[in-house]
Amino acid sequence: MNGTPFKLATIARVNTGTKPFAALVLGDEAIDLAAAHAAYRAAHGGPTLSATDSIPALLEDWDANFAVLQEMVAFIEKEGVPAGAAVAPTGVRILAPVPRPGKMFYAAQNFQEHVDEMIRAGMTPAGGPKFTGEKSTTVPYLFLKAPSTLCGAFDDIEIPRGMKKIDWEAEIALAIGKRGKRIKAERALDHVAGFMTTNDVSCRDLQIRQDRPALRSDWLGGKSHDNFAPMGPYLVPRAFVRDHMKLAIRLTVNGAVKQNGNTSQFIFTPEEQIEYASNMLALDLVLACDAVSRRGDRDRRSGFAERVGADSTADQGWAQPGIDGRRCGAKQSDQHRARDVAR
Repeated sequence: MNGTPFKLATIARVNTGTKPFAALVLGDEAIDLAAAHAAYRAAHGGPTLSATDSIPALLEDWDANFAVLQEMVAFIEKEGVPAGAAVAPTGVRILAPVPRPGKMFYAAQNFQEHVDEMIRAGMTPAGGPKFTGEKSTTVPYLFLKAPSTLCGAFDDIEIPRGMKKIDWEAEIALAIGKRGKRIKAERALDHVAGFMTTNDVSCRDLQIRQDRPALRSDWLGGKSHDNFAPMGPYLVPRAFVRDHMKLAIRLTVNGAVKQNGNTSQFIFTPEEQIEYASNMLALDLVLACDAVSRRGDRDRRSGFAERVGADSTADQGWAQPGIDGRRCGAKQSDQHRARDVAR
């Protein structure tokens, strides 16, 4: 670990017409990055951030900017928060840490329990080979979510009109600090600036297309509705995450634990996923790993497909308009909550 841990956030002041701004978060206190940087420079001179207005701009030269951020934190600890730099906790909205990413990769079936539940539920073809989680016979399975699905950690998630089976999957997301193509797994973490939590929200009503049995999955209809990718509220720099393969991830719905697992159970590591994805598309800004193990409503039934095929919704554990407070977080990373509302 290098210096005092800090986090980064993107914040907007509501009803002001001002642009969102980047904030440095120390403990529970958010500090306007631009104001803190101006005070730091006035007092010390020396190295400067390449940008102070947004996290994506900081990611453009992350290694150099991270070193300056560490010096700024040491300055604040010694001199105190500069006058006018503290962000009031009221009248603000926390946005996704990395707004408007160019691409958002999400992983499917990358957690052993997720694979097992799909096998139990008959979600694999009746004939032919079945994927059981043995990685030597396959490669990562990734899909893209539309960047417009991104929303803040505390934003409401509108349930698409007429849809009943809105699902949740707590995951970790990687913020890419160095763009790259054909990145080798052993060098992949050099491209990662930090970690965030995300919720891969799905519309199971539309994900399996009964009218197109040969195609089966509809990734657009199942995954890419507006606000189906709440993320944040913070970006935690990689230097402050001791072991990204030993992160506990937990999701609760109205206080009931629905997911509780650990990244040590990933089938493909984030590094392997980065190598796979970057062989097709240049990697930039966001990659999310698959869901961790599930508890509660799914474990009490034979598996995932029972929920998909159920006529009832309220007693099957689907998200309900206006009543679901979903909270997900990763130990050493961050925590967010979202509420489902009717459209």
